[in-house]
Amino acid sequence: MRGLIFTELFELVEDRFGYELLDDIIVEANLPNDGAYASTGNYPFSELQTIIVKLHEHTNIPIETLLQVFGEYLFTKLFETHPQFDGAKRIIDFLENVETYIHIEVKKLYPDAELPKFDIVAKDENSFTFYYISSKQLHHLAKGLILGASKYFNQPVTINMKVEEENKRTLFSVTQV
Repeated sequence: MRGLIFTELFELVEDRFGYELLDDIIVEANLPNDGAYASTGNYPFSELQTIIVKLHEHTNIPIETLLQVFGEYLFTKLFETHPQFDGAKRIIDFLENVETYIHIEVKKLYPDAELPKFDIVAKDENSFTFYYISSKQLHHLAKGLILGASKYFNQPVTINMKVEEENKRTLFSVTQV
């Protein structure tokens, strides 16, 4: 897992809940690096899971909600710091470009990045259907990223998710309203 994910999660926790809670989570998580993450580093996914669980334990916010909120927050940060994401004018166009352009560009910057796959099922002028495929099962984070894009483009959407745990994929149907 890219270090950027950890550093942005820590920023979100500090912004929303305060430094004291972030420090408590880091200490309780007993992380091998004591919570010192470099945005360009690569770290075990299990450490992210531990941090999210500790945040859940302290806030009583469901893990799915925490991941979705983080995804919304993360979208803005990724869009601001990665100019290769720019160019799309509509959320539907942006979603189509995730697999065909953005992931390719991210792989150029971070060849060891383990990215989810977006398998496009259908697309028309106002809707986009795809499978989110990932062994990490961060579909709620993906939903948050889509909601973040919706806000960024000022284009409200409805999102339907059908999780297929046995196939490690989630069918997303995104429709502009």
